[in-house]
Amino acid sequence: MDRNNYADCFWGYPTSKANFCEADYAISRYIGEFINSLSNVIYVVYGIYGLHQLRQKGNKNGDPLRTLSYWGLIAVGVCSVVFHVSLKYHTQMMDDLSMHFATTPVLHRVLTVNSTHRDSLVIGTVLGALLAFLLTFHMMTDELIVHSASFVSTVTVIGVQTIRLVNTRTQPGSISRLQMWGIVRFGAVIFNVGYWFWLADQWACGFFTKARDAIGLPWAFVLELHGWWHICTGIGAYIFIAVVDLLVSGEDMADPRQSVAWPASWAATSIFAGRGPSVEAGVRGKQA
Repeated sequence: MDRNNYADCFWGYPTSKANFCEADYAISRYIGEFINSLSNVIYVVYGIYGLHQLRQKGNKNGDPLRTLSYWGLIAVGVCSVVFHVSLKYHTQMMDDLSMHFATTPVLHRVLTVNSTHRDSLVIGTVLGALLAFLLTFHMMTDELIVHSASFVSTVTVIGVQTIRLVNTRTQPGSISRLQMWGIVRFGAVIFNVGYWFWLADQWACGFFTKARDAIGLPWAFVLELHGWWHICTGIGAYIFIAVVDLLVSGEDMADPRQSVAWPASWAATSIFAGRGPSVEAGVRGKQA
């Protein structure tokens, strides 16, 4: 669409540098990318669920760091909705930077597991300063290399530290360890599946556009792959936030399924955990 074709669109001509495969304003003149906007509800739903679970548990010691990660997840959903609805440059900046709002609190938690209050405060200050520098640098230069590299690095550190925490905070050969591994493996897999959806949406846009035109609505919505990226990464991000919170909080991990939402609760006893006799017997024993 050229600039004249956006005259009746509520937000006008898109100014964002990123514009995904979904056709602009195809469903409503008020929404730039309908499915890419709607699918962000996954972040908000899981963020609210996580906050609700903390409230149900009493949030030991009233630790605000336990809630911050879930608020960050909600921020990702809200900022991404605003971007995909308006397709404006400044809202794209909000969407880009919101990812760090979700990952930085989790990074702090895995880096300060056994730290004193003073060390935790120092590390938090350093991470906050680095985040402020990254946000400022990204907004001033509109570069993607440092932004992407820092995000990937953060996710990698969180993943490595999560593996270490599972191995050190659960008993070898225990049912809880097997279930935690099932949840973590599933989280890693679904996050990577989402990444491949994102790549396919970029690389094979022409093919999927023709396929959607041939199928027609509403089934064409299924082929909006950037929307699936939101769903997969929303689930994956929630899983790692919930797992880290459970491992770091020191709460009872006898049955991790009770502390996580579906599909993480399903993954705890699925093939991702290993459908061995020990897992199945342990689950039956808890249900008896």
